[in-house]
Amino acid sequence: MIFSRAPGIGLDIGNKKIKLVRIKRGGQGVKLVDYGCKFSPPGSVEAGMIQDPERLGERLGELVDDMKLSKQPVVSVVAGPQVYIRNFVMPRMKSRELKTAVRYESSTFLPIPIDEAAIDISPLQYFEDEEGKKVEVFFVAVRKLQVENLRLACEIAGLKLAAVEIEPLALHRLSSRDPSEQQVFVNVGASRSTFSVFKGEALIFNRHLSFGCSAFAQSYLHGQDTPFTGLQSIEIGSSGEHQYLVRDMIAELARAMEYYNMQKSETINNLWLCGGGAQLKGLDQALSEGINCPVSIFDSLRRVEIPDNIDDTVRKELKYDYAVALGLAARGVI
Repeated sequence: MIFSRAPGIGLDIGNKKIKLVRIKRGGQGVKLVDYGCKFSPPGSVEAGMIQDPERLGERLGELVDDMKLSKQPVVSVVAGPQVYIRNFVMPRMKSRELKTAVRYESSTFLPIPIDEAAIDISPLQYFEDEEGKKVEVFFVAVRKLQVENLRLACEIAGLKLAAVEIEPLALHRLSSRDPSEQQVFVNVGASRSTFSVFKGEALIFNRHLSFGCSAFAQSYLHGQDTPFTGLQSIEIGSSGEHQYLVRDMIAELARAMEYYNMQKSETINNLWLCGGGAQLKGLDQALSEGINCPVSIFDSLRRVEIPDNIDDTVRKELKYDYAVALGLAARGVI
């Protein structure tokens, strides 16, 4: 299910917001048709996991009605620390035999019982060495309950869950994707973030990070008389009340990069900053200086044609807040 194809409607469910996007093929990439969001009911989603599919589905149904998408197939995402990703090598065999063998192999490292896991695989490359013919496999597992709660929320809302995938794949779909290029994404959400490394088409490393951008908003609101107009109104400088948050981000990101270097024996050359946290003014520069590595804002609209009647404010919202939803919708279209 994670690697099946589906049409151009993407659903991104987060702790704070539910985002829904519809696109179609156009030009060199895709064309935005419609988009919308609603706030997630408090407590319905925690750390990327759906805790209350009934309330969430009812709220999502309001958005589905607004966008007239009832009974449409949708691509959505499973996220959070209980999404397990690994690449490993297996002897080459038939597809059905490979799935059985991978399931047995995963029982040696998965921290959840196999009978509670939804597992999917995709072959990355075939090769031959002195031991014979091999295949490198991309492996994803998540608790079945997480997928079932997502399916139930969609069903209550009047949507058909056609495919499920993970956030890094959605983001990477919107990039240039040079086969030989290393691409690194730091996706900063409201309460959690991910650090993902691609080599060409293959996701070779993924790590969950504990920081999120909502802490900056809470820090800004504490003791402020001026109204909060969004994360873009917060400027990250060399001093000030946000510095302890920035230091924590730098420390955790540096640890992730160091761990990657030990695992893969190669360094990170640059990073793409994306997600809602990328709106924080100066965060890219602060991170770049802290980890001693170039950090740039990821342009998630690079391959997306936006209607002319959409103003710059909405474009920025789409660029930062809707990147994952756009990437999900682009599955099977790009």
